[in-house]
Amino acid sequence: MEKNQMSKWSCMATLVALTLSIPTSLSAHDAHAHAEAPDITVKGEILDLACYIGHGAKGSEHQQCALKCAQMGQPLGLLTTDGKLYLLTADHQDPTAFRKAKQLAGDQVEMTGAPAERDGVTALTVHAVKK
Repeated sequence: MEKNQMSKWSCMATLVALTLSIPTSLSAHDAHAHAEAPDITVKGEILDLACYIGHGAKGSEHQQCALKCAQMGQPLGLLTTDGKLYLLTADHQDPTAFRKAKQLAGDQVEMTGAPAERDGVTALTVHAVKK
């Protein structure tokens, strides 16, 4: 191979390597945020899933424990008035509504969020919550 051809290939290889190494403007979280389903609004009780799944604890008599478990970082769920259970997740861009949901553990609420299901688990990314 001639020196001139080798130089062309070397430049092209360098250009390809540099192009592949440039980060994109979207983070991984931004990229999957566009795939979310449209928001739904549901009513129900915010549960701490450790107590609910472990021994069926819910309702006003369990509220203080639910609040404590939520503050300790136990996973939260929403048991809707029609009996559907959602795992609650925070919005990657704005977790404010999820943080508010933690403070309402044990309460009946109206919640708006994007549903998603994978491997038998249905989740709701919390976008708004009110008592």
